[in-house]
Amino acid sequence: MMYRLLLAIAAMLATASPAGAQTAPAAPSVKVPGEQPSTNAMVNLIRLLVKQGTITRENGEALLREAEAEAGQARAVQDELAPAAPGTVPVPYVPEVVRNQIRDEIKGEILKQAQAEGWAAPGQKAPSWVENFHPNADFRMRGEGDFFSKDNANDIIDYAAINDTSGGFDFFNDINNVPIINTREDRQRLKFRARLGFEYDVDPHAMIGIRLATGDDTSPISTNQGLGGGLGKRNIWLDQAYLKLTPRKWATALVGRFPNPFLSTELVYDPDVNFDGALVDLHPLDREGTSVTLRGGAFPLDFGSADFPTTSISKRSYRSKWLFGGQVEGSQKFGDVKLTAAAAYYDFQNVQGQLSAPCLFNGQTVGIGTNDPVECSTDGTRAFSLQKGNTLFFIRNMVVPAPDTLPASNSQFLGLTYKFRLLDLNASVDFTVAGLPVRFYGDYVRNLAFSRRDECRYGAGPNGIPVTNVVAVNGSENPCSTVSPAKVDSGNEGFLAALLIGHDSPRKFGEWSALAEYRYVETDAVLDSLTHSDFHLGGTNAKGYRIGGTLGLGHGLNITVMWMSSDEITGPPLAIDVFQLDVNGEF
Repeated sequence: MMYRLLLAIAAMLATASPAGAQTAPAAPSVKVPGEQPSTNAMVNLIRLLVKQGTITRENGEALLREAEAEAGQARAVQDELAPAAPGTVPVPYVPEVVRNQIRDEIKGEILKQAQAEGWAAPGQKAPSWVENFHPNADFRMRGEGDFFSKDNANDIIDYAAINDTSGGFDFFNDINNVPIINTREDRQRLKFRARLGFEYDVDPHAMIGIRLATGDDTSPISTNQGLGGGLGKRNIWLDQAYLKLTPRKWATALVGRFPNPFLSTELVYDPDVNFDGALVDLHPLDREGTSVTLRGGAFPLDFGSADFPTTSISKRSYRSKWLFGGQVEGSQKFGDVKLTAAAAYYDFQNVQGQLSAPCLFNGQTVGIGTNDPVECSTDGTRAFSLQKGNTLFFIRNMVVPAPDTLPASNSQFLGLTYKFRLLDLNASVDFTVAGLPVRFYGDYVRNLAFSRRDECRYGAGPNGIPVTNVVAVNGSENPCSTVSPAKVDSGNEGFLAALLIGHDSPRKFGEWSALAEYRYVETDAVLDSLTHSDFHLGGTNAKGYRIGGTLGLGHGLNITVMWMSSDEITGPPLAIDVFQLDVNGEF
């Protein structure tokens, strides 16, 4: 270390010269102590070090030779440069060893300051809280065209709009104002979807996640936001908020509101559906080529109002609505072929509508009092977030108050006729053809709780009988009549088959995928409130195909084109085609 330092000093002294000097005298060899002082400061310094025994004569001479070599290089560079302007001070050549030493000292000072002020610690790019923070965002711009057959029925009632009213729809006084869905007029719309979220590692075994999203309403199946509306501001909703625990490598637990944890398709759950509640996910077998996963959870759908009826001193309650779900999933690789299969059971408890106690036509429940509001005992059992397709019935048991013979009002809500306990079977096979990824997958679902006995469990009516999916017989629209009963044309099965070629989700330039799919879902195979919101413009009782493709345009940027064509399975004619053009960006 001392030798290198002396070499650096010697080199600087050897190259230092008065302003305007072109060369420096060659360094003489080291002479014995006692000789006359030299005019060269470098020579005098080395003589002094030799005299004091700091270095040997041999080392001193070697030091001079090496320093003179580096000084010669510096002089050669200086000779090639233009002469310094008058008044300037030339900077002597700085040897590499000195430059490295200065660099290391500056680096050390900067790191020391950064650590003290919280910029970063040595070996880290950012503070630990930044390393634990994982943001994500995506934006989708969509152009959509909805096309209807001119042969479609034009009198299909919008039962979803009826259930969304606060006091029900008055079929007695407003019979000419029943809401009707559009079934014949084509329309074009622009929509967008924006989502912003993050995940944060609280510690190695816990993580929290939060995501905000757009959306026209509180529907569980869509975060699309329609453009227009006079340039008004847009809604932002809390789409996800959850805590994820990983106490063991093979065990995970989720609580809060989180993405769909089950292996499923759009046949049962729309891609935008999130789950409230708690879930446990176990991986008892997870090795190369083979895996088994068990998952199960409890998800509240509706706890009901704690103050029902809201303005009555006599309160009532109804059973909370829950979804209990479990699934076993397994996968196995055979060379380049991967097989995956899953079986799930979803028990939707207390979602079936219930007929109320006798309820006066003026909306007052019998036995509560004449000043109570328009509420009946089972209003809380009405179907939630309806689309269209499920079999429904009026849940309010209206009676005429004596001595009246004509009703003053008949405001109604609708409930589900059947129970829902679903068996959902999924399978897929992944392989390659000519270097292209290929996936064939399918889904079969069956409502095991479907029972014809539920259609007339409240007698022949007029209350409690099905009002949708009913086919008149000999003029009768009452399926529970003892004379020429009408038919309830419903079903409890559905299936989907699809072929995907190319990248699963193209996110880079040149990546692409193509999709072809056919699906068939009967009226009560699944809850129409949770199935895909785009195919047949939402709901069940539909069959048809979907084709489309996605092309990557850049990192996290792609474009998707999709065409969906569907018809009704039963009931009034309703053929709907949907075209979608999406531009997507995400990080």
